[in-house]
Amino acid sequence: MPNDEPLTPKTGLVVPQAPALSAAQQAVLAELYLPLMGPLAYSLYAALRSLQSSENELSNRRSHAELLGILNVDLPTVLAARRKLEATGLLRSYYQQDELGAMYIYQLQAPLLALQFFADDLLSVLLLDTVGELRYQQLAGDFAAQPIDLTAAKDVTANILDVFHVDSQKVTTPPLSVQKVRAQLAANEPAEDHSPVLSDDDFDWQLLGQILKQNYVDLKQVASSRQLIITESRVYGISEIEMAKLISEVASLTTGQFDENQLKLLIARRYERPAVSSQQVATEATVATTTKDNKASAQLSTAEQQLVTYAKQTAPYDFLSALKQEKHGFVTSGENRLVHDLIGRGVLPNAVINMVIYYLLQNRELAALNRNLLETVANDWQQHGITTPEAALMYLKQRKQPKSTPTRSKNNRPTRKEIMPKWAQQQQQTESGKQPAQTGKQITAAQRKQLADRLAKLETNSEKED
Repeated sequence: MPNDEPLTPKTGLVVPQAPALSAAQQAVLAELYLPLMGPLAYSLYAALRSLQSSENELSNRRSHAELLGILNVDLPTVLAARRKLEATGLLRSYYQQDELGAMYIYQLQAPLLALQFFADDLLSVLLLDTVGELRYQQLAGDFAAQPIDLTAAKDVTANILDVFHVDSQKVTTPPLSVQKVRAQLAANEPAEDHSPVLSDDDFDWQLLGQILKQNYVDLKQVASSRQLIITESRVYGISEIEMAKLISEVASLTTGQFDENQLKLLIARRYERPAVSSQQVATEATVATTTKDNKASAQLSTAEQQLVTYAKQTAPYDFLSALKQEKHGFVTSGENRLVHDLIGRGVLPNAVINMVIYYLLQNRELAALNRNLLETVANDWQQHGITTPEAALMYLKQRKQPKSTPTRSKNNRPTRKEIMPKWAQQQQQTESGKQPAQTGKQITAAQRKQLADRLAKLETNSEKED
């Protein structure tokens, strides 16, 4: 859940004592986690370790002002860094109110071992998208154990009972002090991993299994790779049939098993393309399903309903590519990582993520996606329960109601011009199989574009004046 509790520099904080990191854990933190969370979150992790309280008493609290002084940044920056620590599993945050006031309890979590990190679907995919295939392979090689061949060697290791004398009765029935310590340590065991789990309600596992069974792929391994398959299918809009083809390509012909890293690399090579044409995206789009929110849909204009339809049937990467193509731009590697990271969190449906992209690039007229704005808008929409494109548009309309609109009709009543991107217009025309109805007076495409640009510029200037 995103943080929605009050936080000011005066808010208290307590960092319970956590075990020191081993050299191996520090290496994983610096080499594998740092590229994902960035230097500020890395510094925050170190700063929280310096603020640990050995007494573990809630009354012995610090303030966030002390933390801000250590990092020399403002509160929103610390909050953004804290969320990255939470998202990567390095921190668990708790909020509490008592007689001394509000406070946060920050429980530091140890990083995963390298083997566990690379086995984690979400973390390994995010690392691959962040550092690229070459660096990913280098890191995997750096942390790969180099075993020594011991087949010709003889094990001459001493047994503990050969060196130490231990009372056999105490081993059979441990002393009371030993039992108490065991119980105490068991109670303090870290909580289970709460990494985000993506919903797979819309993924047809039965169809995938039927296809893979015909191709003699090990279905048990497919079940163990469930989270990886869901993550990749959501990011790139891969269907069950296409996913089955990809898995079959990397599966062994003899054992039916496949290497997950090879599957990740294959998908990254095949789907991380620099740009997608508007016509291609329109052709690949599937027929839109009936909207679930009839009340909200009825309040939308025709252009907005077309946009909602397109957002529902297009994968975020294709949606972003088409929108950038329409603006005569291209998708940067950073934008691809931002979208991948947002999908990987599993907090917003794909269609709503598309609306976030549309809002920032079209309404806000940004040249490229910005991490801070993307996370701010996504966080705001999640807190307001935005789960459909219709709800997103209605929410934007409600926020815009107090502002005056620049375009007015002949009777001096404010009107609003809906500007529909070309690729969405083409999509709608492709589905209907006919051109929109023509009015008596027709204007050229160049005149229509000029009019749209003027309206957009007027609306932008009006918002700046407000």
